[in-house]
Amino acid sequence: MHCNDELSAANAAVNSGVGLIRCVFPDAAYSAIASKLTEPLTIPLKSTPEGFLSFRNVEYISRLMDDSTAILLGCGLGFSEDTVKLTEFIIKNAKIPVIIDADGINALSTNINILKEAQAPIILTPHPGEMSRLCGKSIAEIISNPVSVAYEFAQAHGVTVVLKGANTVVCGTEENEIYINSTGNAGLARGGSGDLLSGMVVSLLAQGMKPFDAAVCAVYLHGLAADEVAEKTSMRGMLPSDILKALPEFFSKFE
Repeated sequence: MHCNDELSAANAAVNSGVGLIRCVFPDAAYSAIASKLTEPLTIPLKSTPEGFLSFRNVEYISRLMDDSTAILLGCGLGFSEDTVKLTEFIIKNAKIPVIIDADGINALSTNINILKEAQAPIILTPHPGEMSRLCGKSIAEIISNPVSVAYEFAQAHGVTVVLKGANTVVCGTEENEIYINSTGNAGLARGGSGDLLSGMVVSLLAQGMKPFDAAVCAVYLHGLAADEVAEKTSMRGMLPSDILKALPEFFSKFE
């Protein structure tokens, strides 16, 4: 698993105004995660021998789902038989919106038809490589026509797609729900920026926004915050942690 991914997403959710976030992770990673998460509630659960989150936690996770308003799945999850089973369980049983990113997308790509069993809205946030695994198209084809690829997938599977790229595309489940983002810069290509975006999406969902609206707002604000940070520092030297630190003051412009 990748601890920094989960840390970035959780902290971005907090800095975007969510009231309470519970960060679930395997207890094998406790020492790496707990000391770096102060505001989120940390919930270490049973690990597999390999250090991944165990499917044996499914009943407890189910209770957490019943007491939540949105779920972010995948950041730092890792890929194993247990995480694939957990991903499928959450998709099939969640009654609240679910954002699926990173290894959650990799797990989903092993059984894309599970989306037909979803009871709640699903938002996918792939980069072109992950989108390729989901839809079977080449990365080159996806990059050359991102709007068409994202829209066709969203319509076919009844999900909201946030296809990340130079101009991130958001496509919803309704006809002609298409948004092409104009904010952001090349500094967002750095690893970890996508985790911030996922945390912002789940935060806005938890605060009551509809899936397509939450995705569009998060993408726009994520890019706009990055543009502001780049002006103060530099696009070349900007880090995801710089954007994270800037979010609380940045949101004051919209209150």
